[in-house]
Amino acid sequence: MLLTRRSFNFSSLAALGLSLSGLTGCKPKRKDTFKIGLLSPRTGMDSQVGQACERGGRTAELLFKDSFPSLEIIYNDTESSVDIGRNKAEMLISEGAHILIGAHNSSVTAAIAQVCEQRKVPFLINISAAKRITEQSYRYVFRNFPTTDGLAANGLRLMNDLFQLKDTPPKTAALLYINDTYGQAMYEAISSHFPRLDLPCKLIQVVSYDPRTQDLSGEIAKIKASKAELLIPVTRLNDAIQMIREIIKQRYNPMGIISPGSPGMYEKQFYSILGAHSEYCITNTCWHNPSSLLTQKAIAIFQKLYPKEQFDLNIAFTIEAILIAIDAHQRSQSFNGQTLAAALRETNIKERIVFGGPVAFDQNGQALNIESVALQNRNGAPQIILPKKIQQIVPIFPFPAWQTL
Repeated sequence: MLLTRRSFNFSSLAALGLSLSGLTGCKPKRKDTFKIGLLSPRTGMDSQVGQACERGGRTAELLFKDSFPSLEIIYNDTESSVDIGRNKAEMLISEGAHILIGAHNSSVTAAIAQVCEQRKVPFLINISAAKRITEQSYRYVFRNFPTTDGLAANGLRLMNDLFQLKDTPPKTAALLYINDTYGQAMYEAISSHFPRLDLPCKLIQVVSYDPRTQDLSGEIAKIKASKAELLIPVTRLNDAIQMIREIIKQRYNPMGIISPGSPGMYEKQFYSILGAHSEYCITNTCWHNPSSLLTQKAIAIFQKLYPKEQFDLNIAFTIEAILIAIDAHQRSQSFNGQTLAAALRETNIKERIVFGGPVAFDQNGQALNIESVALQNRNGAPQIILPKKIQQIVPIFPFPAWQTL
């Protein structure tokens, strides 16, 4: 069959391993370009994440170019700013974007959600965890990412699984968290779930820090003085690096450092700056499914485009958000915001990038079926240690003692 911009390439779709829900029997594609506005913090405090999200978008363009040639992605930088993020969202909508995707920082994401709800344009959140965003009864906001509550609960359960597997549970723990919108939400979720999950350790110290800090010496000194056997950090990238440097400098030797879902310790810059001192740290978080054929195809494209970069959750969730947007458009055959939002509410994508069950949303637009994995830093890369069915390497716990820098 001769392929044109008015016909959907089902053979190419099958070759990619895609399973977009409800595509059979779709009407011919319209000539109009389907425009997605991708908002990410390519500059500012979260620039590493924002640049990774853009790489995910570029990868998706090639992954779906044969099966969906009418896709156009417009990239915009939020600069890690609420006001700029809001203004860029308004601009993209005025320029004809049919769906917006973004935007990592929870405060920026919340501002964009308000704009999209007012303008009746669907907003698909690829990365942002503050629970309140999908508790506003919005009709045009959807999030394919866990809430802080889900991350914390899944992360703490995986800690328990690790302790039982290794039969070496810590007796005491300290929580170190960043005092921003995300960190506060994670602190509340961890505080809520910790006593419910029958963890073997007691939380004996809680320390917060300012997001603008350049020195964590005082915070680490407090945690070391508590003699906590387990450190539970909720960080971002730069302060995760500061944290490890200070731990080594002060010769604090916990049994382990395990994050229940925050960015930082699995990111490439963490490894490249800290080298061997990045080893053994564990992050329990949502992640791509290495056994998925679609994921494998995406990784192959990504590695050709960016051979020196790491395929991480920022990449995976951005690609999957674009997949979800394409699926909604193909099923609805519409560019109308209300119709696209209705299609998004009926999403059911079984072959996905991220580890978990089928892509679907609840009545608030919050993702269902996303599961967490336990990642341990080994040989300069995050490796899956749990669950066992997708395990890439056997976990090491307790950690070897730290060496001085």
